[in-house]
Amino acid sequence: MTQRVRLTRFGGTLIAPDAVSSHEDYWKLIGRTGTVIDDDRKGHLETQVLVAFDDDVSALGLECHNPIENSLWILQSDLEYLNDPS
Repeated sequence: MTQRVRLTRFGGTLIAPDAVSSHEDYWKLIGRTGTVIDDDRKGHLETQVLVAFDDDVSALGLECHNPIENSLWILQSDLEYLNDPS
């Protein structure tokens, strides 16, 4: 089953820090939806999943360093699952 998600916060917070660069203001994605395309990124304290957002991330002025367009590694705790994640 495809896991649909909505970003509810970024980095555990709702508001970007004052010093964040506009191209790294991923808080702009809060409320936007996407699909989980990979999970369990190793080497992190908390589980992250790779989310392919429905919106064009670069059109929002954000950097996206993953080989899959519009995808970002997101903490699972920052997501609301819109369907059963099993």
